[in-house]
Amino acid sequence: MGYESNTGLGVLNHYGPRETNGKYGAASKGTGIVKRAQWDFSYDDLPDAATDGLGFVIPAGASIVSAVLYVDQAFTSTSTTTDLTVGLQQADGTEIDNDGLIEADEATQTAIGTEGNVVTGAGALIGKSVGANNGELVVTPSVDDLTAGKARIVVEYVYDKD
Repeated sequence: MGYESNTGLGVLNHYGPRETNGKYGAASKGTGIVKRAQWDFSYDDLPDAATDGLGFVIPAGASIVSAVLYVDQAFTSTSTTTDLTVGLQQADGTEIDNDGLIEADEATQTAIGTEGNVVTGAGALIGKSVGANNGELVVTPSVDDLTAGKARIVVEYVYDKD
């Protein structure tokens, strides 16, 4: 079944049965003033800036508290050297910081290659504001040769304007 987008209203309707897709992200229970968002994804369906309006948005002006990658199934690649970067882009794909949450030297093939590993991000956006634009999560491999793997990313942020 398909999606219907009403131009100008920012509304997206879906008709018929559908499966949920965690790669678009969703709010999860935060604590106090800290809000939390989570994305679930597999090696062949990595989160990217969703021009279709489905991606969860970290709002402009939010301050990033933390970003953590949980490896649910080990990532493998044909080169055995593929690292991941995790960052934010605007909905149109304009970069805010493509590795601002988790850098390649943190999510190395060794780190993501073992089920159950936890990778805590220390990118340039941690402890900083996302800036003047809304941000959508983007996960990018250093080489496009992943053959297996599943993970989730949890981003905590502070935003008190809503």
